[in-house]
Amino acid sequence: MGKLLRIALLAAVAVWLSASVLSAAAPDRQSRPGRPVKVAAIAIGCGGNHDAKLKLALEHLETAGSRGVDIACLPEEFAGFVGESIPGPTTKAVGELAKKYHMYVVCPIREQAGSRQYNTAVLLDRQGKVAGSYRKVFVFWGEKVNLGEDGVGVFDTDFGRIALLTCFDANFDEVWQEAERKGAEIVFWPSAYGGGMPLNGYAMIHNYYVVAVGWGNMIDVFGRTIEPAEKPRADQFLATLDLDLTIAHTNFNEKKVEQLLKEHPGEMERVPGNYEMESWFVLRAVKPGVRVRDLCKQYKIETLREYRQRSRQQINERRKERKTV
Repeated sequence: MGKLLRIALLAAVAVWLSASVLSAAAPDRQSRPGRPVKVAAIAIGCGGNHDAKLKLALEHLETAGSRGVDIACLPEEFAGFVGESIPGPTTKAVGELAKKYHMYVVCPIREQAGSRQYNTAVLLDRQGKVAGSYRKVFVFWGEKVNLGEDGVGVFDTDFGRIALLTCFDANFDEVWQEAERKGAEIVFWPSAYGGGMPLNGYAMIHNYYVVAVGWGNMIDVFGRTIEPAEKPRADQFLATLDLDLTIAHTNFNEKKVEQLLKEHPGEMERVPGNYEMESWFVLRAVKPGVRVRDLCKQYKIETLREYRQRSRQQINERRKERKTV
């Protein structure tokens, strides 16, 4: 076999292997109903020896990436409490696996920013580059780090909008409300503990998913705990969330929803369940490529979140003007 032919064949194999990894990590969402995103909670604990914990984290990310995860989240300060820059050695090592498997990774570290230190969650994109970061707003007593001053970190990804909150933030409802008002569809919560009931409450009130990465529990938009679909290794939990699942209030929407369902049979459905007390329609796509949110815009159907936010704004405007509603 000639030298040039061997080189060409090796190059072709490399391209095929690369394409295979990308295909596994980021499957064509147009071929599936709704807007699915596969998430991984990697609950390997806070702190510890940097090199040992980083090695463990990278092993977990290899596992998650090989299973087609869109975004993986590590716990707060998972590799210890020595400050480092952003980008730095930890984000670089984690970013290499993010790029290899074409997935986002939430990589929380102890950030060194000049003379200041922060408990910071770094978002790495599918190319392994820093896409944003969130400095913990409500720092726990005794952490000896500076307080985040930029509010809740909310970031747009290719699958939807996410927010990052950290550990002790669980005790302060204003940051969870801020995440909703900024449009978060998933809140990732890296933590040193499990969180429990308050997280279910925030998910229920604000109708976003919560991925809690203290103990690896996940919560749906109704505040219900999600059983992971996969547990490929100890302390790793995988699930697929549908960001297209749509809640709409019955107010002003009854006829529009009835028309929507009538004109799109076999494409979407009203989710079974008793939501009469809440006065909700809950809709989801059942046909690949269909997006309920797009159809709602077409039929001028407000989502529940849009309805609440518009109502809040307009009612408060009338309050200032001393007008009736």
